[in-house]
Amino acid sequence: MPAMQAESVPLTGVEADYVAPAARDTYFENEPNLIAPFDFDYDKIIDFTTTLRFAQIIFLPPCWCSVLCCSPCFVKKNVEWDTRSQHLALTIDGIRYVKEKRKMCWGLHCCDQGRESKTVPYDKITDCDVQEPAGTACCCCIPNVLSKVHVDTASSGVGEGGKLRHELEFYGLMDAHAFKHSVWAMKRRVAPSGAQVPMGGLAPPNQQDMQTTLLTEIRDELRLLNQKMEKK
Repeated sequence: MPAMQAESVPLTGVEADYVAPAARDTYFENEPNLIAPFDFDYDKIIDFTTTLRFAQIIFLPPCWCSVLCCSPCFVKKNVEWDTRSQHLALTIDGIRYVKEKRKMCWGLHCCDQGRESKTVPYDKITDCDVQEPAGTACCCCIPNVLSKVHVDTASSGVGEGGKLRHELEFYGLMDAHAFKHSVWAMKRRVAPSGAQVPMGGLAPPNQQDMQTTLLTEIRDELRLLNQKMEKK
């Protein structure tokens, strides 16, 4: 897995009402269609999630049986493996979210979780919003400190059990509002300030443009065929 740079990098230029932060995560550095990567606050996510998991083990009796498997001994490691495996970026094709291959459970090779990757095209996005942290997460003693970003498409909605299902959902993004504004900017086909590649000429053609081109070619072929028939 690509290494993280040691020092933090300040935000880069502002254009209109949004900004693309200069990210420290180098995971997407070889991505050919990269627009801008975004950083997760890994340390904050790990601290919060670890505390929450231990609280659940203590206060929820059904979780007590996990003690028999020594699961509490590996709680922090599991949280860290899962948290540091995730990476996020905007590409020309859409929002790209990746969870790299990672260890799970007791850290044995047989428990490894495979790589997961998902790209949500901009033209499919119907909503992208940020939920600020508020309230507590467990037993009124663990305050919520992580912002939540959700991305919806036409396929999002109420899933099984009446729970709202999002196309993408993640916690602890360092600059969630910058991500939100950049997504809407890309949906309008305006490259965020600080983007690593220009938008001009690199955006893939949409389906309507491709259909128009195809119909134009068919029309020209028919005209040429009619001309040949008239000459005969």
